Amino acid sequence: MSRILFAALCATGLSACVERTVVIETSPFPSPAVAYPAAPMEPDPSVKRIRNDGEGGLILPDGTRVALDNSGGFVLPNGEYVRRDARGGLNLPNGTRCFPDSRSDFVCP
Repeated sequence: MSRILFAALCATGLSACVERTVVIETSPFPSPAVAYPAAPMEPDPSVKRIRNDGEGGLILPDGTRVALDNSGGFVLPNGEYVRRDARGGLNLPNGTRCFPDSRSDFVCP
């Protein structure tokens, strides 16, 4: 069901009037009293997450656990070093930067 509303907006005098047509959509059904939660979002498979293990280390996307050193970096299983940058992110050997999120984890593009 639609209602059409005609409105004229006039400033000073009739020559400055602007006419607008507004269509207002209404439903014959009442709004639900309870808001339904949105369906959970599917995780983006292209985004990798490095998780905090809660014991001072991290869990890599493949499930490997690594220990952090004093600077906040760590050594990957292949021997390459991942360093922590000044803004708290992780700089991977391939040049990718993983960004810290609100859960002490890191999101890697």
